[in-house]
Amino acid sequence: MPTTDALPTSLDKTRDASHSDFRTPNNSYPSTFANGLEQGNIPQLTNGDRTKHHSLIPEPPNEIPWGPSHPCFPHPNPHVPLSSPLHHSTRIIRIRRDWMLAGDLAPTFSNIYPEILDPWISEQDFRILIRTVNDGLIKAFEPGGWRSWVDTVLGVATGWLWEDFGAAAVKSEVRRVEGFIEDWNGGRQGRGGEEGAKAISLRRTGYMSLDIQIPDPHLGPASRSITRQSTGDDGGDP
Repeated sequence: MPTTDALPTSLDKTRDASHSDFRTPNNSYPSTFANGLEQGNIPQLTNGDRTKHHSLIPEPPNEIPWGPSHPCFPHPNPHVPLSSPLHHSTRIIRIRRDWMLAGDLAPTFSNIYPEILDPWISEQDFRILIRTVNDGLIKAFEPGGWRSWVDTVLGVATGWLWEDFGAAAVKSEVRRVEGFIEDWNGGRQGRGGEEGAKAISLRRTGYMSLDIQIPDPHLGPASRSITRQSTGDDGGDP
């Protein structure tokens, strides 16, 4: 049985062995930091060290994996009956919420243009739709505006009959947004060669997404599509 005096010596040998394995000549990256720390400073990595150990840094994905979360993925149409021919001949492109514009104060939608819409909806028309809907919803649900305070006071004074009559600004602005979507669909249907694609009412999606109905593009599970992202308004938009 080893004595108590021999235990620290054996532990020191084990620690020295593991430390020497950590700083092997083939592992210059940890050795550089270990030598610098023993001298009381943190050395800077050279270009050779960065190049040698660049593979240790994970690279971001080049594209969004194909699946239901992809902007171009054609979803089954839940807005028509299962027995309807449109359930088999149409698909839904789902424009997701963009929480960076107004947070949770107003429902706003992403301006990433799914290029699968290109045969039916141009990028300019898509930008106009998203910008107008977002601006209208931000105005409708703005909690700090003077109209919101007036509606609150009148709602309390009338026992909320003010809102029941639809006189509150939020309801009138939402109706205006819904009317714009209907006009946008009607205006596009009047152009030749663009029938078959339309925006679904936000009330049907609970303002959680903006669904666009298109003819079935017959894309398989291994299909890929490119999306174009913009953080601002295009110069060509009126």
